[in-house]
Amino acid sequence: MDSVEDEGEYYDHDDELPTSITADLRMDPGAVDDTSFSPVLEAGPPASSHDKLRAYEAKRRGAYESKLMSSSLYWQAFRTLMHDSLLETQKAESLLRGWTHASETYGAAMRCVGAFSVDERGAPVTDERKRKKILDQLYTTHGGSDGSSRAQSDALLAIAEEETCGSIIDRLSDSAMSISENYHGVAKFLSLDILPELSSLLNHLKSEIVFVEKLGDSILKELESAEQVVCKSWDSYNSTVMAAAANDEIPNLADAEEEEKEPLDVWVAEMRYRMAVAFLSSVWEKCSTELSKLFLSMKDTECTRRSQLKDFMIKATEMQDELWQRLPSSIETIQKELNEWPMDRNRVENDVQASIRERAQAIQIEEAEHKKPSDVADTNPELSSVNDREGNFELSSPLVSDLLRKAKVVEKRGAMMMSGWKSALVIFTKDSFLQVFELPANCKLQPGSAPEVAFQNLIPPIVVPSMDGVKSGVKFPSSRYWFDNLVPAESFSLRNCEVSLKEGKDRGQFEIVETSTSSGASKMFTNTTKRKLTFRTAGYEDAMNFVNTLNQSKAKK
Repeated sequence: MDSVEDEGEYYDHDDELPTSITADLRMDPGAVDDTSFSPVLEAGPPASSHDKLRAYEAKRRGAYESKLMSSSLYWQAFRTLMHDSLLETQKAESLLRGWTHASETYGAAMRCVGAFSVDERGAPVTDERKRKKILDQLYTTHGGSDGSSRAQSDALLAIAEEETCGSIIDRLSDSAMSISENYHGVAKFLSLDILPELSSLLNHLKSEIVFVEKLGDSILKELESAEQVVCKSWDSYNSTVMAAAANDEIPNLADAEEEEKEPLDVWVAEMRYRMAVAFLSSVWEKCSTELSKLFLSMKDTECTRRSQLKDFMIKATEMQDELWQRLPSSIETIQKELNEWPMDRNRVENDVQASIRERAQAIQIEEAEHKKPSDVADTNPELSSVNDREGNFELSSPLVSDLLRKAKVVEKRGAMMMSGWKSALVIFTKDSFLQVFELPANCKLQPGSAPEVAFQNLIPPIVVPSMDGVKSGVKFPSSRYWFDNLVPAESFSLRNCEVSLKEGKDRGQFEIVETSTSSGASKMFTNTTKRKLTFRTAGYEDAMNFVNTLNQSKAKK
């Protein structure tokens, strides 16, 4: 597993988030790509389509796992930073609210304030059990990858305490402890000038964190869901190839006594796998954009929060110094650090970036220590022992697959009397199948249109988690039904079909009649059943050429 530190350069810019993986439908399988994910495919002995795809899938999974792991670590680190920002603001509010109440209750109250042991009203809590409960809640984080609550690890707490903002607040609380006997009279100033604005900042920060976490978690779930679709498509394709290899011969219809084996079309499974990879690439691209917007938005919020928090603390300490001229030396040191604390945009962004990277490393080490052996088990042994170099290519469109012989846009009509003509894309595959895809009614394509254009109309728009989507209540992940239109409406095994060209007024049309062995209750009445479909092409010659192609394939079989 690559460490976050090894990818340090990868996170130096907002537009270089770990969400880059490509799959281009416009390129052939052997195309050369200059990205790190797909280096140049070196010359070598030719490999079968299945072997190449095995190598490609193995290579793709390795790259995807690394990128997804980096994205997950980066997001978890960002979550802990957001919650520590909230924790810092809560500490500051608790501190100042406590000061207001402590001006009336003197020393004992101020000692509780310095220890952050105050309730929601700002009243000091002296009971040991209640104080422990408050501190446990204060130091509980929701930064886990699964959104669960848990106590922050010692490593993350140490990081927060060592950072400038956190350490200053901690020392400021120590100052409140040391001046508990002297602090008196600042309550009115704090309650009227500081606390309302600080409370408003805290409430705004809470709402922003809730929204950002919901969006970020949805994006990562969308990426994981898209990968699951690819894995399932690969498993289906691999199983189909294995089954087809073990079922080279299909029994004749005359062998009625034998159990008929269902013909398998490898192209359909391969097509769905290729399109699943293309879908994953589009999801990565869109999710990368949304993550960039997300991180930039929260960085702006964090910079503004720190600047406002600095102003609040400066005003509070200056007022305290004005009222009490003999403050302990610690308060003077804190004031100096606050005034000298650089707030230029570049430096703050660099501090935030370094904090995220350091937190990601701590989370990575912590998760590695608690990882179970079952988490690293190999669930896809067929992807091992492959030549990585054979997987260095981009998946192309299913319409240029070696398993496809011909694709054409036609119109189809069923055998029923009232059936009307519908636009369809027909695919003639190497395994002697004719796959019929119904085109959406709004695509307005005619017989003879480009098959690529028709195939693109079968692909639905890709929707990934976005700010507008989360606000409007769109449910994610949305990829589970993305391939509905890629399921053939009709599938004919040409071995069992008669293809005939129509003449007369129906010139330009041809008919397919499939005869299959009856199953179920229909066996009582007939041994075979027939299924008929009529197709209309752009013209007579077009229909005649397509029919000849289909019949020639049957003759070869």
